[in-house]
Amino acid sequence: MAKVFLAGIDESVVHGLQRALTIENHQIEHRSDTDRSDDFRDADIVFAGGDAKQYLPLLLRVRQAQPALPFIVVSRIPETSEWLDALEAGATDYVAAPIELRQINWIMEAALQRGRSVEPLKGRTGL
Repeated sequence: MAKVFLAGIDESVVHGLQRALTIENHQIEHRSDTDRSDDFRDADIVFAGGDAKQYLPLLLRVRQAQPALPFIVVSRIPETSEWLDALEAGATDYVAAPIELRQINWIMEAALQRGRSVEPLKGRTGL
């Protein structure tokens, strides 16, 4: 069981995430905004939504405070450039909604098993 923090994710996506995570007995904390970074301090994984303007400030605060904390970007934008920008900024993974239960379970397992620091890649200026 993991403590999961959901931030800035579209309500229609949050419902599916909460349902899937609850089935697996994860504890969930949900905030509609990404302004409060102190909420993630006892989280095992962070899911944040929106575009780069929405999730990037939280991602940077999380990386500064807890570099190894898994950070998954959830977006309705499936473009490769968005995915690369998120990963290069330090996200652990990027998933485009809608998300299936099996996909959420795989992402959770993979992110929690990594247990290593994720550092932003150098060279891209897309964000």
